Amino acid sequence: MYRLFYNYKVTGDILFVLIDPEKKPDRVETKGRVVALYCGSELVGINIFKVSEVFQLRASGIIFAPEKPLLDVINAILTEEGLASLPLPSDSGYTVARISKLEEHPLDEKAHIVTLLAGQEELTTVSWYPNLNEGSLVVIAKDGTILSDGSVFNKFVSRNIPNDCAICGAKELKLDDKPGAFLPEGYEPGDDFFLGGHEHE
Repeated sequence: MYRLFYNYKVTGDILFVLIDPEKKPDRVETKGRVVALYCGSELVGINIFKVSEVFQLRASGIIFAPEKPLLDVINAILTEEGLASLPLPSDSGYTVARISKLEEHPLDEKAHIVTLLAGQEELTTVSWYPNLNEGSLVVIAKDGTILSDGSVFNKFVSRNIPNDCAICGAKELKLDDKPGAFLPEGYEPGDDFFLGGHEHE
């Protein structure tokens, strides 16, 4: 998984490719308009400068699901500088799931223990969103997903309760700032929220 970030007003005409944001670069290689960031021998990020000279980007932040025309331009630049191409994403990390069980948290009156079904996969997490109901569809970030702020969600156990995923609000999904969990319509459990359902399986 990787994520693209572009925000001209904040960082100028630079496209950032996050490959492993949890690793701190200790080596930098500059090749033309491309700066490759390495941790040891592992490529963990790429910065592409003066992107607007070859492609007009209207994004202002994270690009969850880059389309092929953009990737074709990026990969032409990377190939020219001797770097490997980026694959077309097959999994955004954001999955639609149905709430199958909602229980009060025994140690936190404002929280719920949530059991979810995402296709054939059953997941458990803890949430403080007040608008959750059994049977509702929500969007979850799965283990290893690069989030909109550039951090990575890693599953964990807290107070003996597994947090296999994170339920997302509209703000996390960069849709709007409405409070509460985002409740999608027209999806099925297991669909990839940003990549159009099962067609990318």
